[in-house]
Amino acid sequence: MQHRQDRIDLAACLRLAARNGWQRGVDNHFSLAVDEGHFLVNARGLHWSEVTASNLLLADHDGNVVEGEGEIEASAFYIHSHIHRTVPHARCVLHAHPTYSTALGCIEGGRLENCHQDALRFLGRVSYDGDFSGSAFDDGEGGRIAATIGNGNIVVMAHHGITVVGETVARAYDDFYNFEVACEYQLTAMASGRPLAILPDDVSEKLAAGMWDERQIDFHFAAMKRLLDRDEPD
Repeated sequence: MQHRQDRIDLAACLRLAARNGWQRGVDNHFSLAVDEGHFLVNARGLHWSEVTASNLLLADHDGNVVEGEGEIEASAFYIHSHIHRTVPHARCVLHAHPTYSTALGCIEGGRLENCHQDALRFLGRVSYDGDFSGSAFDDGEGGRIAATIGNGNIVVMAHHGITVVGETVARAYDDFYNFEVACEYQLTAMASGRPLAILPDDVSEKLAAGMWDERQIDFHFAAMKRLLDRDEPD
């Protein structure tokens, strides 16, 4: 089996996403580039809790499955292939429709506000795509998302969901997890009907620099993989 550790990490990410309730049916897709011409992606029709290192597909940028059994969901190919090809830091691409960050994209002018410390780690790293076309079955969708990402890591796609990219699976997972939590805090506060208490810009910028810890990111993902090894050893 080629790319064994990459397969293990991506499969673990999908299993964890299922545990966290981020999956919708058998839709949505995570991928990981293994070289300039190929990426791993979950096969169409599998529940994320069924994904294993061995049943991930290895695909090329022409949409061909070069290793594994199954097919790539069309929107997975068009979104992920374009991002992998054109965004240098997007080695891992996670696309899903989790409740709170997706709900943020359903609010007119919805933005993550600096109302909680967990939001500060995303300062300057979130983009918003308001150009909803209703279709992800051509290269235009992936191209638009890739252009929107820029040098950031997260795109909130209005009326749709979110796409998170990172240089490693651990970083992408950690960003996805914490962004969803930050959105949950904000939307829960908004449901009170009271105004959000926004942190001053100078405080936000000062604190944001300390919210990013590579070792903590790796510790988080490693701990979650240990839980999977304990509870779901397959």
